[in-house]
Amino acid sequence: MSTSEFVITPISPLDWPSTLLTGQIQRAGRSYLAYESRLLNRRHFLHSSSFYQQQQNGTASSASLTSAQAVEEKKKEYDLLAMSERKLKKLSYYQVLQRDLPMHASADDIRKAYHKACLKYHPDKTGRGEEDEVFLLVKAAFDTLSDPTKRRSYDSTVDFDENIPKEGVDEADFYNEYGPVFERNLRFASFNDPARQATAKTDDISSPLVKKKGKKNKGGKKSNSSNDLSSQTKETCPSLGDDSTPLSEVHAFYDFWIHFESWRDFTLKATKETEHDVEAADSRDEKRWMKQEIDRKVKKMKKEEMARINLLVERAMAADPRLKRERERERKEKAAKEEARKKLEEEKAELERKEREAREAEEKKKAEVVAKEKANDKKLKEQQKKQLRKAKQLFRKLTMTAYQAAIPNNESTGKDAVWDDLEQMNDDIELLCDKLSSVELNALSEVLGGSAAVEEDGNAPICVDALVEVRQCAQETAAGAERQSLLAIKERQEARKLAAEKAREAKLARASAPWTKDELSALAKAVKKYPPGGSNRWDAVALFINNQCKMPDPRSKEECIEKYNQIAASAASPSAQISSSNVKDASAETDRDGGSGANEPWTEEQDTLLQEMLRKYPADMDKNERWKAIAKGVPGRSKKECVERFKAIREAVRQKG
Repeated sequence: MSTSEFVITPISPLDWPSTLLTGQIQRAGRSYLAYESRLLNRRHFLHSSSFYQQQQNGTASSASLTSAQAVEEKKKEYDLLAMSERKLKKLSYYQVLQRDLPMHASADDIRKAYHKACLKYHPDKTGRGEEDEVFLLVKAAFDTLSDPTKRRSYDSTVDFDENIPKEGVDEADFYNEYGPVFERNLRFASFNDPARQATAKTDDISSPLVKKKGKKNKGGKKSNSSNDLSSQTKETCPSLGDDSTPLSEVHAFYDFWIHFESWRDFTLKATKETEHDVEAADSRDEKRWMKQEIDRKVKKMKKEEMARINLLVERAMAADPRLKRERERERKEKAAKEEARKKLEEEKAELERKEREAREAEEKKKAEVVAKEKANDKKLKEQQKKQLRKAKQLFRKLTMTAYQAAIPNNESTGKDAVWDDLEQMNDDIELLCDKLSSVELNALSEVLGGSAAVEEDGNAPICVDALVEVRQCAQETAAGAERQSLLAIKERQEARKLAAEKAREAKLARASAPWTKDELSALAKAVKKYPPGGSNRWDAVALFINNQCKMPDPRSKEECIEKYNQIAASAASPSAQISSSNVKDASAETDRDGGSGANEPWTEEQDTLLQEMLRKYPADMDKNERWKAIAKGVPGRSKKECVERFKAIREAVRQKG
């Protein structure tokens, strides 16, 4: 398929526009391909005719030509001198040197093809002069293909279709649409670099990836360089595959193209587009400027090339049915996980909500109970205050009424009155109101006559004689307050004396406890460590013993002094210090006092109690404390006897095992 410009030429001025229209047409189809083949001398003019078919089928009139002669005749028909200028421009440099010269031909193949072309198209052979365009074309082709850099740049643009499939390709046509495109672009992979392959051929001609030219394979056929390169390419690059290809290979394929490295060189194309001939530069500065312009254009083309490759990969990944299924599966899994997560969160939120509601309901219930109790207490207090206030008012009113009734009608000096004056009476009334309760005040009010004595329509008489009882009650109340204060002081003093007595008894009880062997040993060490004359000697001795033995009832310094004096008195010299022998004697005496049944055999009941105590007090306890507690749980046995019995039982169990 190719395109060509055309111009519409009017043949008549009737109904034709004044300006000419231009456009593009695409040439395709069998007829055009046959035309191109005949134009390039690749197909005989009578290829489709019945006459040519009869000749090809081997009729008697044309059976004289062999297949080798037909091939030689076809080669002879490929003549550059007979081609027009338009035909020559369509030929590639490889076709100019040799009709069937492959693109990946070696340097030797290109040199041999050039020599053959020179023998045919050299001016000395053709007589067409040095400026013959055919010979110049052959020379330009050799100059380009013999230089690795120029050839690399030429191979980057010659005979290559850069089109990529459009979006929206059906899944059924995916492999047919994208497979050839990836295969076509694979020629520019870094491992297909012509310069790299030429180096590999030169350095390692026996490489297993590139077979030697002319060497026969297992089938007996010769292998050329192009076939070797295609096999190397297929082995190096992952394949697009089909629907049955594993996803790991599919991801490897796209990973290769995502990190695709292209060797494509746009130097020649950039040079043509910029129209800068570096060799024809007038100065070094102009030459440098031309190179910079060409390099800038090359970078831009390289960037566009990589953008095209990335777009191809993106469209392929978007249209790949395998990746679509994988994305759909991942989407479903993600949706399922998200749904499960939401469901779990909802269940958790529901559970928290229920717990919060239950907690709030309980707190609300408690708050209501507390509020109700507070309200009841407040109501009760208010009632009590109201009752006390009414009792005080009634008591004051009755007392004042009785006091006024007790005054004689004549002007008396008040010798027979209960109180000397009104102020004294008010003081006693206020004292009673402050100290007595509402019940007590009501009782005094009843003695004075009650509420009926002060009501307007009441007929109860006021009891004036009861004022003496009120006066006496006030005096007793005043004295009672003082007695209560004295009683409180006395009770506190008695509590202190009782606590001191209990402490003294506890101290005596601790002092009467026998000293253990470890305590006596610690006492001997402390007496030696803290000699006489030091400050707070016995406090330090007691602290040392308590830290060493870690007894539940620590020893005081008085106990330490008393025990020291006992051991010192039992020694030969009263003034001598405690020795280790004295301590041993004291400990032996303590052991004898502590266990009276050292020589008596163990009973079954004692063994059972010992086992129970061993289970009750585990081995992670303090050793001394543990055995001391065990000995207390086995009546008639000392700590030492319990330890020896335990060791005997353990040894018997080991021997049995």
